[in-house]
Formats: sequence, C-alpha cells, structure tokens
Amino acid sequence: MKLLKFLFLALFIISCSNDDAPVNNPDNESLIKEINPDLFYSDFVPVNPGVMKFTLEYDSNQKLTKKNGGFFAVAGSTGYNRVYTKDVYTSFVYSNNTVTIEDFSASPDFQVGKNTKLITLNSVNQIIAKEIPNTSSPYSAKKQIFTYSENKLAKITTTYPNIPYDASDPTDYVRSYAENFYYDANGNLTKTEYLELHNGVSKGEKIIRTFEDYDNSTNPFKKLQLLEECFYRSLSKNNYRKYTETKYYDDALSYESSRTWSFTYESNGQIINK
Repeated sequence: MKLLKFLFLALFIISCSNDDAPVNNPDNESLIKEINPDLFYSDFVPVNPGVMKFTLEYDSNQKLTKKNGGFFAVAGSTGYNRVYTKDVYTSFVYSNNTVTIEDFSASPDFQVGKNTKLITLNSVNQIIAKEIPNTSSPYSAKKQIFTYSENKLAKITTTYPNIPYDASDPTDYVRSYAENFYYDANGNLTKTEYLELHNGVSKGEKIIRTFEDYDNSTNPFKKLQLLEECFYRSLSKNNYRKYTETKYYDDALSYESSRTWSFTYESNGQIINK
C-alpha cells in the first residue's frame, strides 16, 4: 500500500510539473538574431549604416554558433582601414567547456585570416581563459586569464608565453598586460584600466576606457560575451550610451576619443538593438 501511495504521489508531481512547463522556452524568444555593428565599434562611423548588419545563428541549446557579416582589412590608401562585407562569417565550435572561434570568407573573391581564438568557460559559462595562437610568429601568441570577483569580471591578464626571457640581462623583462574592471552600485561597468607591465611593474602604455550615461533598459547583450564586438557591453546590467578611450605613453596623453549613441526604445522602455 505504501508503495502504491508513493507511485501515485510521484506521478502527481510529474503531471503537475508538465502542466506548469511552458510550451515555448522564453529564452528562445529573447535570443538576438540581428544586430547593428554601429552599436559596438567606438571608432567606426559607417558610410551607409542601413546595409550593415550581423545576423546570428544558435544551436538547440541556445549557444551561439555563427555570426554572419564582418570586416576585412584594406589598404590605408583607400581612406579606410577596414570594410564591411556580408561575406565574412565567424564560427563558434563547442567541445565540453571549450570554444573555438574562427573567421572565414564565403566569397571566392577574397580570403580572410582565421583569427583563431580558443576559449575556456567555467561552470556558469563565463570566460576564464583565452588563447590566441599566431602561426606566423609564435612569439606573438597570447594567453589571457580572466579573474572574477562577486560574479563580475575583475581582471584580464595577458601574457606571451613563448617569448624567451634572460633574467641575467638587466635590459630584458617579461612583458604582460593587465586590464582592471570597475563597476557602480547598479552592476554597470564604469571604467577599465589597461596597463603594460614589465616584470609585473606598470610601464609604458596605459589605456583608460570609461562607460557612461547608462539607460534603465535590460541589457540584451549579456549572453553574447563570446562576440568581440559585444564583450564590453555584455558585462553590465544596463546599456551605456557614451564611451571614451584615453591612451597614454610614458604617462603622457597621446590619444583620446569619445563616442555617444542615441538608442531607440520600445513602449515598455526596453532597448531596440537594431
């Protein structure tokens, strides 16, 4: 009798569980399928923004698998350093907790470099390591370690593991970079400090990035940290509308640029990302 009661109770729980389950996964409806590159590039003003877009594809587990559309480098004599084309795409291939990201050309008229990146994710799908190999120059191969504090990205450390170092040479040093991340009380990224380090000591290049004028809309890009274009935007609760980048060399200001965006919003106050 006790066994029958137990089986009945189990069936009842399963039945209720199935009744409560949504027919459609709401996350499927929130996946971004198309984005305007102008939302991300701080130094790029499109000549004809209406023709530029990235379209995104996902697998059955809502993992990003492909970005259609991209840029390729062109000669500086053209007046541009890169040109948009719909014939460049980026693939995302998953294997356990790693992701291989590579660029390809869908056109027979030109080729692009693969720009391979090997990403390692933790149990909550945050990036914890990134390797950027360089087949033509092994000394230029990079490795990045991502450190988190209170579930927010706190630091990225970049090293060049293949570069030789002679500790007995007083003019030699280990070169690395560190980018520190700062947030406000709302969980929005306010600033990063990117430092060049010689044997762990700040030296030479410094880049200060500031993120301001946040709206109150939910950030639709939080799931797109694997996209280089979306990385900084993916870190915040809301959406910044002003970005400033300041570069220093030997503590002297060498460059500064600022960019603002005017977003449009739906009637419920949520950002329209196209």
